[in-house]
Amino acid sequence: MLEVGAFAEREKDLADVVLQVIVNSNMEKVQKWKGSERIMCEALRVLMADELNEERMEGQREGRIEGQREGRIEGQREGRIEGQREGQIRAYASLVQDGIITVETGAEKTGMSVGDFTKEMKQAGYVIPAV
Repeated sequence: MLEVGAFAEREKDLADVVLQVIVNSNMEKVQKWKGSERIMCEALRVLMADELNEERMEGQREGRIEGQREGRIEGQREGRIEGQREGQIRAYASLVQDGIITVETGAEKTGMSVGDFTKEMKQAGYVIPAV
């Protein structure tokens, strides 16, 4: 059994070598066919379907990995920005709660409307002092 498998693998290797020699020796003709006729391209696609599919799948895997990496980086960046914004809102909310600045000033400093700022304050657990 092992001899038959080794023989089949050897035949495949030899066929690959012969095909490569044929393609290399006829490269000029192949280039002409490639430029003038789509038939050759289709024939090559049929012959190389498994290899092309494997390459496509590998490209998709690499693309997914790269996309995930970029997504993590973007998520971290957005998280830092959101964290900074949240920290800014909390700082001004604390000043409003302590009566040091007005709600209007806190909203202005955070670039928010008074309504949005007070909503954020309440969601964060801050108390808006009565005027």
